[in-house]
Amino acid sequence: MKYTTLLFDADGTLYDFEKAEEKALKSFYTRAKIKCPYNEFYEVYEIENHLLWKAFEMGEVSAETVKVKRFENTMNKLSLYENNAKELSCIFIDELSKCDFLLEGAEELIEKIKDDYKLMVITNGLWDIQKKRIGQSNLYNHFDGLIVSEKVGYAKPDSRIFDQAFKEASYPEKEQVLIIGDSLTSDIKGGLLYGIDTCWYNPEGKAADKEITPDYDVRSFEELEKLLSKKVL
Repeated sequence: MKYTTLLFDADGTLYDFEKAEEKALKSFYTRAKIKCPYNEFYEVYEIENHLLWKAFEMGEVSAETVKVKRFENTMNKLSLYENNAKELSCIFIDELSKCDFLLEGAEELIEKIKDDYKLMVITNGLWDIQKKRIGQSNLYNHFDGLIVSEKVGYAKPDSRIFDQAFKEASYPEKEQVLIIGDSLTSDIKGGLLYGIDTCWYNPEGKAADKEITPDYDVRSFEELEKLLSKKVL
């Protein structure tokens, strides 16, 4: 078997982050008593949150900045800011950490492959959230490590987060490692830059970037399982 170690992205690959975020934001909206319609709050927050996470991925801001600044920016845009961004961040983190929804078929996939590979999670995210959502979930019992960008200090595609993953995986040979993720710009680009094989989990059948070409492109967990079950890989 070519691969011995699989690096799985978390959100969008194994976990349903959209569902988790929706539930957490609605609970947050109620707890924080936001004084505007939910849809208005959500639209602004999504923009500000996306911009800051992209900046984090590029190494332009810290995870701590993302946690707080997204709420400061959102509430400022809504003219509702009361100098309470840290408090708002704590409420949201508490709500999101409770939401560990798996994508349909993810648990079945891991059950089928867990005895054939060393499994690791490598995710761009916040440690307090991911250690509860992922590290304390039943699925994670089959994994050997959880690498979270905030704790490491670097986010995918930065090679230094892969250094940490390889350290926790006991330094496998690069040709024996495959990263599986839904993001071209973080998972696939990161794997390519680090010199390991890449598998794009692409259920929507999106077109690949001409500059970021994964080794494999799968549309479902069934397709991924077939790929991983081929002992010639």
